Amino acid sequence: MVEAVEIAGRTFHLRATMRALRNAKTQDGVDIQALGGDPLDIVVLCYHFACAGAQTQGTELTMSRDEFEDIVTPADLPTISAAMEKVMAVPTKKK
Repeated sequence: MVEAVEIAGRTFHLRATMRALRNAKTQDGVDIQALGGDPLDIVVLCYHFACAGAQTQGTELTMSRDEFEDIVTPADLPTISAAMEKVMAVPTKKK
């Protein structure tokens, strides 16, 4: 599943992949098992999901994690959190 989120007037496509989760853990120390309410960890994980999402669009996210963090404001956090919940949701079987 890919979810679009707008940050600073730009649209980013988020996709939760195992590679994105691994990259967040190995490159930035953000472990999904220990993810709490730290907004910085959420933004870092969002960056890795945006990198994965860009690939599904046939592009590459050309900004660094630091550049990504620079465009995110506290006002963006509710939108980012909602989009990330959607892409991380485990599909359930319909009865």
